[in-house]
Amino acid sequence: MYPDWSVIAMLALAAVFIWLGVLTFLLWQQDKFLKSLFPRSGSRDIRKKFEEITNKVEGFSDKVIDLDDRVGKVRSQGLTHIQKVELLRFNPYDDTGGDQSFVVCLLDDQGTGVVITSLHARSGTRLFGKEIISGKSAKHQLSKEEELVIKKAVER
Repeated sequence: MYPDWSVIAMLALAAVFIWLGVLTFLLWQQDKFLKSLFPRSGSRDIRKKFEEITNKVEGFSDKVIDLDDRVGKVRSQGLTHIQKVELLRFNPYDDTGGDQSFVVCLLDDQGTGVVITSLHARSGTRLFGKEIISGKSAKHQLSKEEELVIKKAVER
């Protein structure tokens, strides 16, 4: 039928057409990208386009710095909020039943806060509040229960 060289020539011609199809597709994709980057409606100067992009990036940089400042403020404010809470119920007197008395400790991250003690007896209940600074009471003597609760809260 066909000589051997004609089959080889047809295969080579088919390969060339396939290669041209691939190149045409790639060129079409590149042209589509460039048209999206530089629309006909505006200026097609690449320097202006790069200036726009640079201004946007600098705007994002300023926003990141602003967000970093805000996060730092929130982080420093968070250290002053109550973060460590501990509760201990106990029975301070032999003549009452149950653990009606308690000590609660409310501290921030630095160990500063308050310890509240409630002592329940048959004659009544008494409440005591003591200021805690860096895990210690500067003004008042602490009971062993109060010291225990403060120690547990600071260790958290």
